[in-house]
Amino acid sequence: MTEQHDAETPAPGPGDATGSDDAAGPAEAALPGTADAAGWRRLHPLSPLLRGGLVLLVIAGIVLANFRDRFVELFFADRVWNGRDGVDIDLSTEGDVVDLYEYLLEEGLLLLVLGGILAVILLIVLFSWIAWRFHTYRIDGEAVEEQSGVLFRKHRRAPLDRIQSVNLQRPLPARVLGLTKIEVLTGGQGGKVDLAYLSHRDAKTVREQILRLAAAKRGGAAGRAAGVAAAPAAATPGTISAPAPVGPDGYVYETSSSGLTARAQDFVDLDVDPAALAAQTLVRVPVARLAGSIALSWEAVITVVILVGVVVGGAVLEPALILGVIPLLIVMAGIMFGQFNKGFNFTLSRSDDAVRTGAGLTSTVTETVPFGRIHAVEARQPLLWRGFGWWKVRITTAGHSLAQGGQNAMQNVVLPVGREPDVLRVIETLLPGVGDEEHEIAGLRNGLSGAAHGYLGAGRRGAAVLLWGRSRAGMRIADADRPEATLRIRRGALTRSFAVMPVLRAQSVQLRRPLLHRFLGLASLQAHTVLGPVRVEMRGLELAAAQRTFDELAATVLRVQNAEAQQRAGIAPEPEAPRHPREPQE
Repeated sequence: MTEQHDAETPAPGPGDATGSDDAAGPAEAALPGTADAAGWRRLHPLSPLLRGGLVLLVIAGIVLANFRDRFVELFFADRVWNGRDGVDIDLSTEGDVVDLYEYLLEEGLLLLVLGGILAVILLIVLFSWIAWRFHTYRIDGEAVEEQSGVLFRKHRRAPLDRIQSVNLQRPLPARVLGLTKIEVLTGGQGGKVDLAYLSHRDAKTVREQILRLAAAKRGGAAGRAAGVAAAPAAATPGTISAPAPVGPDGYVYETSSSGLTARAQDFVDLDVDPAALAAQTLVRVPVARLAGSIALSWEAVITVVILVGVVVGGAVLEPALILGVIPLLIVMAGIMFGQFNKGFNFTLSRSDDAVRTGAGLTSTVTETVPFGRIHAVEARQPLLWRGFGWWKVRITTAGHSLAQGGQNAMQNVVLPVGREPDVLRVIETLLPGVGDEEHEIAGLRNGLSGAAHGYLGAGRRGAAVLLWGRSRAGMRIADADRPEATLRIRRGALTRSFAVMPVLRAQSVQLRRPLLHRFLGLASLQAHTVLGPVRVEMRGLELAAAQRTFDELAATVLRVQNAEAQQRAGIAPEPEAPRHPREPQE
């Protein structure tokens, strides 16, 4: 047998299998289900059905429905042709054609065939049960772990201090069965642990426990996490102790004793978990606004332009060309419905130590991102949205990178469509300390849609590389003397954008001069974060200004990150040495 380990850090040894005793005690008491001696727990018994068993049964049914007469010919060809010369077997009863079921009944083969089908189903159930028995998870004071596989063992481990977000995913079949998948994302490439599946209420309990332990591990909320986890410490394993459910409007729902009522609440995703007590709903997206934003998006505009062109071309040249628009309409309709499906009933709320988004029509996704895990925020405004004042906000986090499954229309989106006050509220929530004061909110508004006072603009020849976006392009290092220092960049003509990156999250700073920039005496300045959709780069800068800004930004990054490191280590910050920016180079 082969055992495969996918982990951010080496798997724990026998001596530390259950993690630290201090953290493991509350975790064990608060988690649902019964753990074995090493702390491993099993997922819901119906998990194999959603991970592949249901698909296998559907495929088997389709194959049998379409090729059942061929199976009879394959296994009973001699009896078919010897008993009924010149007669074919089919599913109908017209003419001399014999019905398959009548033939099996007459020949006494019906019970044999049904027994074979039952045996296949039992084998599928048996293999699913074995897979379920060997698929376990464990949460302790150090990591979230998952083990699966029978012949080929697989062990995945997500350290608590590297968790970027914890998501709940509920496809439609899972919602029907009352199940939910937990997706734990970390900062490494491919660093993801999936707990598929748990009952919906158990999944929400497990999610909250992971977030509490991760906050305690990071050290920012150790006291709060210990206080919250201490209450259920005396609870019996396998039970869920929760306060009275609270809805988004603050109304306290009665705890229902009816299993049917509880299943109905789980199906509609009524948020009844303990975090709802502290959560504050910040933004809701109306359905009409979501539909309007999709209708005015670039995808819709391009579809309409192509449709008009094909229709006109068909009327002038060849009518058969009109048929070529059908596949395009199907594809674009699927893309737009996907955007509507993933943005339906979108809400953004916050708790004590995380921000949470939830949306979905046929399948729902709830994403929880702890504060401090967001590397960049960007607000975007397509041309046709300007008349309504609409913006879309997306983020870059280490768990959602381009190398981990690619990007789609809604991935990394924390606001599908909203007005300017909504955007400012979202940025203030995602980046604590950036928009806490009135003057800070005014500074964000100045960069988002204002005149960009205090921003370094593009050079005189910048129109050659920025085209119509030269007048809007600009960058600024805001609050350079504070730990909450940010780099802000605005750009775009047809689609306006405003990006904000905490300087603390910068991994490197780059000044580069492509061929056209060198020819025009310009330069490009970029701050690198983890791979993601938000690109923090300013092009078309005058060379001298770009070099001065590069020195200032590099010094700010070093100063802020050193202060953060010293604060974590409990060391008093050293007095800052005078800086000497280099002279502009030709």
